[in-house]
Amino acid sequence: MTKRILAGAALALAATLAQAGELDFYLSNKSLQARYLTDTAAIGYGGGWLGIGGFHNDRGDNQLDIGLSVQGTPTSDQPFSFGLGIRGYFAFLDTPSENVQALALGGLARFHIPAKMPMAVAGQIHYAPDITTFGKGDSLLDWGLDYEIEVMPSATAYFGYRKETIGLSGLADHDLEDRFHVGVRLVF
Repeated sequence: MTKRILAGAALALAATLAQAGELDFYLSNKSLQARYLTDTAAIGYGGGWLGIGGFHNDRGDNQLDIGLSVQGTPTSDQPFSFGLGIRGYFAFLDTPSENVQALALGGLARFHIPAKMPMAVAGQIHYAPDITTFGKGDSLLDWGLDYEIEVMPSATAYFGYRKETIGLSGLADHDLEDRFHVGVRLVF
C-alpha cells in the first residue's frame, strides 16, 4: 500500500512539474519537508493552488500530503490576505508502527509588511476530526507560523514554528512535528 501511494505521488508530481510553480523546502534540527505548488490550471481550473509534499523526521516518521487551496491577493490599502483549502494526509508512523490517513480542512492568513524588502507574517492551520481520519487515527491538527522575507522576486526565506499532532485510537497522541525551522521558497 505504501509503495502504491508513493508511486502515485511521484506521478502526480511529475505531471505538475511542467507547469510554473513554487518549490518550498524547510529544515529543522530533526526534520525536513519539501512541497511543490502549482496553479490549479494544471488540472483544468485556474485561480487556486495544487500542492504535493513530503515530510520526514529523525524518528523514522514519513508523511505525504496533497491539497487544494485558494488565497486572496493583498491590495495597497489592505495588507491582509486569507485563504481556505483541503489537504489529504498519508502518515506512516515508525513508533508506534501505524498508518494514518486524514482529510483536513484548513485556512491561512498572511500579513504583508510594507518595506523596501517585502516581508510577511503567515499562519496556517489544518484540522481533521475523527470522521475524516482513518487507519489508527482519531484526529489530526497541523498548524504553523512563519516570518517571511522576499530576498528577490523569485526567492523567499523564512523562519517559523510548526506543530502537527495525530490523535491515535487507544494510544497517546503522536507529535509528528513540534519545532522551529528555516526554509526557502523558490518561484519559477
